[in-house]
Amino acid sequence: MDLPDDEHLQWAHTELGEPDAFFRISRARFLTKLLFGVLLLLYGLVANYLWWVHGPATFGHFELLLLVFLPLSGATLLLHMYRNRGLYVLIYPTGLLRLRRGEVDSFPWAEIAHIQLKVQRATGAEITHGTDGTPTACWIPVDVPTFKLWDAGLTVLREDGVEAHFGSALTDYDQLAEQVQTRTFTALWPRVREQFFAGERLAFGELEVGFAGLRHNGKLLPWRELKELVIAQGKLSIKQTGKWLPWVLIDMASVPNPHVLFALVGEVQHTFSPPRREPKPDRAGQQDKE
Repeated sequence: MDLPDDEHLQWAHTELGEPDAFFRISRARFLTKLLFGVLLLLYGLVANYLWWVHGPATFGHFELLLLVFLPLSGATLLLHMYRNRGLYVLIYPTGLLRLRRGEVDSFPWAEIAHIQLKVQRATGAEITHGTDGTPTACWIPVDVPTFKLWDAGLTVLREDGVEAHFGSALTDYDQLAEQVQTRTFTALWPRVREQFFAGERLAFGELEVGFAGLRHNGKLLPWRELKELVIAQGKLSIKQTGKWLPWVLIDMASVPNPHVLFALVGEVQHTFSPPRREPKPDRAGQQDKE
């Protein structure tokens, strides 16, 4: 694998060896997005001047789009590209290495507490199973937006609180998101599965998963009534059997470890059944038997 001529990259290659995967922001993509952002800002300045100085000076939804949303999108795009300049991401068997403008941060897979995904739509997760039927890998496919780079992103949080954000401006961002999900899944899944079948309730942000079903803000959705989990318009949609509207909608970016959540729900629905507890006979029933 040929790495760019950067001293930190060469140091990583010398000390850690050749990475399994390497991601960066290509110069062509950076310049293209930069130019597009500048053009949107210039358009906003000219359009607002002509509209408010020489135009009718009325304001509605159409004007909001042309005079505010488009130039604001340009500013957001420029800010996004500025934050990601000089960013390199290296994937190793032991963890992830982030190099950014002279800073070096390592995120060992075993020390990552959770990841968060900003994804707009997905019909489900991709899950691979071992010979015994248990999940061995799970990831949620992500889209790479052409323009709205802020609609996608991946955040990795280490146990000590250090976090790193990776945007969709990186080359092969979809492959980076898959790599991070599959490798963190291997580290997180055994403990999550053990806790669940030990009877613990597991929190995924606002959502709780337990033997009884899914809980959100005091509401319970029993497993037998759960239809599916899908992602639409950046929201996690939990659908209930026999209902038209979703049982709940949750912002995807606020759900920690969504790939583990999808795997756990799939495990319960299709492979395992939570143990049923036999009801205890009442006092009268016991007396009748005696």
